[in-house]
Formats: sequence, C-alpha cells, structure tokens
Amino acid sequence: MKKIIIFRTDRLGDFLIHSRPIYELKKKIKDSKIIVVCSKLNEKILIENDYIDELIVYDKKFSVFKRSKIFFKILFNKYYASFILDGKNFSYLCNIFLLSNFKFGICYKSFKFFFGFKLVFTKPSKLYNYLFFTKYELFISRKFLNKKVNLCQKYLNLINFFNLDLKPTDRYIFQPQQKSITLFNSIKKSLNLNDYILIHFDEKWLDVLNNDIDLVDSINNLYLSVKKTIIITSYNNNFEYFNVLKKTYTYYDLKDSRLINFSSSNIMIIDNLQIFLFERFLKNSLVNISCHSGFVAQVCGANNGKLIDIINEKDEEWYGCWAPLNTFHKFIYKSSVNNGAISPKIFFKEISDLVNKL
Repeated sequence: MKKIIIFRTDRLGDFLIHSRPIYELKKKIKDSKIIVVCSKLNEKILIENDYIDELIVYDKKFSVFKRSKIFFKILFNKYYASFILDGKNFSYLCNIFLLSNFKFGICYKSFKFFFGFKLVFTKPSKLYNYLFFTKYELFISRKFLNKKVNLCQKYLNLINFFNLDLKPTDRYIFQPQQKSITLFNSIKKSLNLNDYILIHFDEKWLDVLNNDIDLVDSINNLYLSVKKTIIITSYNNNFEYFNVLKKTYTYYDLKDSRLINFSSSNIMIIDNLQIFLFERFLKNSLVNISCHSGFVAQVCGANNGKLIDIINEKDEEWYGCWAPLNTFHKFIYKSSVNNGAISPKIFFKEISDLVNKL
C-alpha cells in the first residue's frame, strides 16, 4: 500500500482549495492510502470524507505529551509521498524525519531592510528546502506581493508531479452529509424559501460599521432594491450587531427549531448553523455576500456559487490570489486606499446594483 501523508493544519477554506487535488491523487495512485494531518476545524468536514482514509488531528494547544504522541505516530511509518501544504513549524519538523520516497512542500519568501540593504529570507531556509524536499514552491509573503498571481496554481504544481494535469479552474469538492441535505430541504419547505440571497456577517464587518441604524437601513434598502428574500447568517456569533439584528428581523434558531420574533419572511436570520447545513444554504443561494470569509469563498468554488466579496481596496491583490476561478466572483470595497472607510449605505447600494444585474 502506498501511503501519502498531507499536512494542512489550518482553516476550513484553506483545506477546500486542496479537495480536488487530493481526490484526484487518490484516483491516480492505485492502492494508495491518503492520510491527512488536519486541524480540529477541518476535522468537522473531513471525518466522513470517502477519499481520505485516515485523519490525524493536530493542534498546537494540545499538551506536550499529546503533541509528542502525534509526532511519533506520524514518524513510525514509511510513505510513498508527503506534502507540507500549511507552512507550519510542526509540519516542517515532521518532514525532516519522515521516511518518504517523494517530499513536497511550500516555503515563504520575505524581505527586510537593514541599513538600506534589502535582505531576503525564506521559511524554511534554502538549505532546508534543498535537503528535505524533492520539489517545493515559493510563496511571496502578503506584505511584499507586487502582482496578482493565482497561488492555488503553486499547490497544483506540486501535486501535478504525478501527471494529474490539474488546473485552478477545476471545481473544489465539498462532500455534504445526507442528513444535512434532508434537513435543509425540510427547512426550505417549512420557511417557504425559494429565491434568496445570503449575507454572512462576522467580525470583518466591524471596521466599517459605526452603528446598528445604518446597518439595518442598508439591509432594508437592499431588500427593497432586489426584491429577494434575504437570509442572514453569522458563525459563532462574533458579530457584535447580531443581537440587534435578531430583535429586528425574523429569527430562526436551529438549535431548538424555533421561530422567534416572526415579523416578515422577507428578511430572516438563521442561527446555530452547523457547518454542513451552512454549506447547503450557500449552495442554494442566488448569490452569497461576505467580508471575505474564506469558507464562504471556497464553498462557492466547490458549488459554482456566485460570490460578492467585500474587502479593503488595499487587500485586493492578496485576496485575488486566492479567489476561486471557476465561478462568478466580484470584489466590492468597504474602504479605499485614498479616502478610507466607505459608508455601508454606499457599498450596499453597489451590492444591490450588482445583484440586479445577475
């Protein structure tokens, strides 16, 4: 059996970028066993995945004993190939001692100026890359990125070593749970949801929202313009205006399947969404709106969903490097380089104009 170990111990959206390559790698290499070292977050979407054979969950907050146990569990195997795709110190450490026929990884390039001299650094070092990788790809750090490149292609360059011919336009893969599909269809029927747009709120909105009145007015005006049901979601309730929205609009709590404050079915908050059900709401929306939630963006990449991505203008090059290329994706600015923060009423007007053109 050819064991292939893949390190990706970070966030949900980051892993979805690799879903198609891992799936194709499993199909290409006969008699392979795919082992993924993942974060606790990623475990939620991978635990029932049928093209991953084994999960090893790692978190730097684990005790020293538990981390050591994971380390030696990984090392006491021989692998056909290994991929370090998360750029984490633990992964680089494991890679030194791994017994693997082929070793692949990413490294990061950055610069520092010292008394007028430009010093170039890589993480890990050039010597490390030479000694411990069969092939590696170099990433420019966000601070020094000077042109828009599709960074997903760099990951594919590693996996295409096995003649897979993968492209950044290939759709990602998100495997839904059957029970989530059934539950979504039931909720959709009971709430009479047909055409709707989804707005996902999180802490990334807070730098441009000064008060709840402007936010509520902007949402109301959006509905009046597009004449489509608006579904509002928020993950882990890190959005401080969420309680205001709960008191303003129809609120559906999935924890106990209760409708609270039923005022109108035109604008509705869906709360306590588990991750697989959230994916169903994103998949079936006419268009999704978020302040660059990586998970929302990459689920759209898996489901050919439309995405309006609200960002700061200065971040466009960086976020553009990660944007899914297989679906409709449009940036709208919440702040400009020259004039600072943009009023929510202004960029919500841009959103409504864009939605009406779709």
